[in-house]
This record gives sequence, C-alpha cells and structure tokens, in this order.
Amino acid sequence: MFQACLLAFAVCMDTFFASIGCSMNGILIPKRCAFLISAVGTAFLTISLYGAQILGRILPENVFRYAGFLILLLLGSSQIMKEMLTALFRKHRPHWKWNALGLVISICFDETLADTDHSKTLSMREAIAYSSALSLDSLASGLGAGIQKQAVPACLLLTFCAGFLLTMLGTKIGKICHTKHHLSWLGGVMLLILALGRL
Repeated sequence: MFQACLLAFAVCMDTFFASIGCSMNGILIPKRCAFLISAVGTAFLTISLYGAQILGRILPENVFRYAGFLILLLLGSSQIMKEMLTALFRKHRPHWKWNALGLVISICFDETLADTDHSKTLSMREAIAYSSALSLDSLASGLGAGIQKQAVPACLLLTFCAGFLLTMLGTKIGKICHTKHHLSWLGGVMLLILALGRL
C-alpha cells in the first residue's frame, strides 16, 4: 500500500507544480478543468497499471522486476533534471509543426503553452492537451512500479483525488507566489524510491 501511495503522489507532482506555474502567469484553471485533468491522468495510470499486470504474467519475474527498476530509475532521474531540460528547451525551442503532438511535447516543458488562445483561462479542450502532457510519465511509471493487483483500485482513487486537490491548491499558491520554487524534483525522488523498492 505504501508503494501505491508513493506512486499516486509521484505522478501528481508535475500537475501540482505546473498549476503553480500557470497561476503565476495569470492562467486560470477552472474546477471543471481540474476535474478533467485529474480524470485524464488517472486514465493514463489505469492503462499503465493494468498493462503491468498483463506483462507481469508474460515476462519472467526477474526480467519484469529489473525492467521496472530501469524504467523508474530513468524517469526519476529525468524528473530531477527537469529544470535543466526545461531551460534548454526554452533556449533552443524546436521548430516543429504546431500540431497536437507538438503541442503536447511543448507543454511538457512549458505549461503556459497550454493556453493556446491566450485567453488566460484554460478551456476543456486545452485541459486535455495539458493533462495528456503531464500524464505521459504515468504510462511508464505504472509499468515500472509493479503495484500489487489488490492495491491498484486504491492507488487510482488516491491519484484522482490527489490530482484534483493538488491542481486546485497549485492555482491558489500560484496567485500568492512571486517566484516559482524549483521543487519539481520531488516527484523524481519518489520514483527513485519506488525504483529501489523494485530491487
């Protein structure tokens, strides 16, 4: 159960700090969008966790365990280095076509780009791209975490609730913060703890 709780909060950390960033830039995230963001993130993790259950029955136990360790190790490391990667992205922004995939990739590095119409309010359509970008790591995290089958429903419920509450909390904090605290590495640390647990 500890692993389930740790995974839930690890995958929600990006959502929390992204909502702070949006709010600091004057972009409002309505409650209905926060609900959608949380639902999309939970859906991604659902696919991942149940996919892991299937792979766990197909692959040899040692192969599955060490593959999960490597996935979480890489994800955790990339999360810890995210501020550096984001700075590089903003300095050398790729010139790809502004299609759905390009938008999602861009939002991974700069959450404010989700406000495509510059209305300063996230719409339901924009929330889908925003949540998809923030949930990409959930697909790999769920595969690597190796959560016990009986703990999956609790993990998903906690992910949904935490995602919604942290999004709303992030928007509140962003309104009173003048500088964004670079703590997005916390999610990476949680994933590294999960990776060690796989061993």
